[in-house]
Amino acid sequence: MQIKYFAWIKDITLCDEEKLDDIKINDIENLKLFLINKYPNLKKHIQQKILRFAINKEYISNNSNLKNDDEVAIFPPVSGG
Repeated sequence: MQIKYFAWIKDITLCDEEKLDDIKINDIENLKLFLINKYPNLKKHIQQKILRFAINKEYISNNSNLKNDDEVAIFPPVSGG
């Protein structure tokens, strides 16, 4: 699956996207665990549930299943006016 990072998340991951081919990452919760292990500085943001996730350009609010051909985008909270 393709993972895309936005805004300051890219500063933590040092990339704006990456491809994952791990069959253990079959839902958003497993993806979060993977991200915490790979990018420890994301842990507090994931645990505080401030990051937004979108699968194939649709925001999700609950744990969702993932397929190998999915695109997952990860966004920080959005503010503005």
